[in-house]
Amino acid sequence: MKHIILKLVLIIFTCNLVNAQKLKKTETITKSTNPLEINTSIDFEINASLDSTTVSKETFAILKEVQPLLDKEENEKAYQLLSYIDEKDLEKNEILILKGIVALRLNDLATSSSFFSRYLPSAPNDSLKSSIYYMLGVIDLQRNFKISANLNFEKSYELDQKNISTLLILGNNSFEKNDFEKAIFYYEKLVEVNPNKNNVWNNLGFLYQQLGQHEKAKKVFSKIIKEEPDAPLPYNNRSYCNLQLGLIKQALEDVNKSIKLFPENSYAFRNRALVYIKMKDFKKACADIETAFKLGYTEKYGFDLDAVQSENCKK
Repeated sequence: MKHIILKLVLIIFTCNLVNAQKLKKTETITKSTNPLEINTSIDFEINASLDSTTVSKETFAILKEVQPLLDKEENEKAYQLLSYIDEKDLEKNEILILKGIVALRLNDLATSSSFFSRYLPSAPNDSLKSSIYYMLGVIDLQRNFKISANLNFEKSYELDQKNISTLLILGNNSFEKNDFEKAIFYYEKLVEVNPNKNNVWNNLGFLYQQLGQHEKAKKVFSKIIKEEPDAPLPYNNRSYCNLQLGLIKQALEDVNKSIKLFPENSYAFRNRALVYIKMKDFKKACADIETAFKLGYTEKYGFDLDAVQSENCKK
């Protein structure tokens, strides 16, 4: 019995969670233009074992030609070939998923959604159904259909509560709605499934901060620092925890370490200014505020630092 293995890996979504420092486990920290941003690439991988005895010879020949085109990212040619597949063969061996992904690569969102939706009733298990609902949610987000997107993500979670991609996006959606408790729920679930994702731990720590749970947040950032001692951003986050806990010396040590590792981080200068204000060293605080402005703080985070400057710095 002959088989051909089709494998397609497609980065489908970048999730930006503002207000959490950017981290990536086992990789060098990227000095992001927005150091409170997490960019998580989510891979959706299809492994379809195509049995030449279950499809026509013509379909099998087409699929053999499609794989090299996908490898070279010649998506339009691949899609054109896939359009010749006989309707009788189309729903076999996950070919509908393959067509949905190629349509997504071509940014034909409506067609991609149609193929994934057609496949759902024949999906053999809940895990795969969960992934399909996730894909439908991603497509709806790209079409700005936020309500139906969230419904698809919730269906994805119901079918597979360990689907990392779904947990991540539901946590992000909850955060954007300022539902921090629900966001924490999804992130805590996520680190249970995969405790090695320090970018997720970091977002969880920030959410604890939002609820004033600074001891819990500090433990999270300390965990990350222990594993990634040269990552600049968790030092900055832990500094803020120490400041809120009244540990001024530790707060200054952490933020100085963060700035040494990442001197372009305007948010760290903002945090150090707050530490200096607590120490009543207004000259240093105002100098750090000016540095934060020069590094583009206002463009990245808004105007909150203007009020701090007007309250503490004489012009």
